[in-house]
Amino acid sequence: MYALLVLCMLVVAAAAQSTTVPTSNIIDHLTTRRLTTLLNLIQQAGLTDTLKGPGPFTLFSPDVTSLGNLDATDPAKVTALIKYHVANGQYRRADLYNEESLTSLLPNQSIRVNHYVSKGIVTLEGKDIRSSEQELSNGVIHFIKGVMMPPAGTVLDVVSKDGNLTTLASAIKTAMLDNFFQDQKPITLFAPTDDAFNKLGSATVQGLIADPTLLKSVLQYHVVPGTIYRAAYHTSYLHTFEEADQIRLHRFLFFGYEADDGGMVDDEVSATNGVVQKIDAVLIPSSLSDQVKALTAGAATAA
Repeated sequence: MYALLVLCMLVVAAAAQSTTVPTSNIIDHLTTRRLTTLLNLIQQAGLTDTLKGPGPFTLFSPDVTSLGNLDATDPAKVTALIKYHVANGQYRRADLYNEESLTSLLPNQSIRVNHYVSKGIVTLEGKDIRSSEQELSNGVIHFIKGVMMPPAGTVLDVVSKDGNLTTLASAIKTAMLDNFFQDQKPITLFAPTDDAFNKLGSATVQGLIADPTLLKSVLQYHVVPGTIYRAAYHTSYLHTFEEADQIRLHRFLFFGYEADDGGMVDDEVSATNGVVQKIDAVLIPSSLSDQVKALTAGAATAA
């Protein structure tokens, strides 16, 4: 009887502990963890009192190394980035759904959530959650790898503003795909750089420009539905908007990523309707290979 009484007391105590309401707020917790770099940036952004308040908020806390790499000479940009890492509302990991948008404290900017079930990871603008959530009196903290960057416009905007994607921007206009890259969502564009088009050869590029229908199909092969950030990459084949062919994604054991034979260069860039991954090759789908080769042969014959 005594043993049963003790067992009941332990169960009641455990239940009470599990339902204990946290008393520490977000700032208290960061102070206890001695995350001074983040605390200083929060203060610079004018958010200290906000994150002591009732909330609720969700803070996506970048790792210390990434925070240290921020450009301290541009305080306005740093302040905007810190505000972008705070979402209105409390979101536990289980509350985060694929292609969901969270409202951040940075005006007119939302945070894209992706839940990649095959990899068992959740990302925010491509940065994956690395540590368990910490529930607090006024919200929750998730610790992420890297610094989230606010989307730089639509996919079309990203291409148009990039000085290394000028040929692609011109090709999109020639193929009359402007509205597609402006409005279609969510999408991932594997964007060949100017150097990639140069490697393809002037004759082939000019031949594609002269055949907008073929050019459109080639460009659509560089686009897949959904937002595919590198954190989720593994070897797989994905349907493209060209429809007849599938693109192969590959992640090397240590570093490096490929889409078919195109190696990824530079950082991935978030857009309001997807993500842009720059690659060092123009990808030609198998079903169109002979037509593209004929462009070079025809140019050589004409010469």
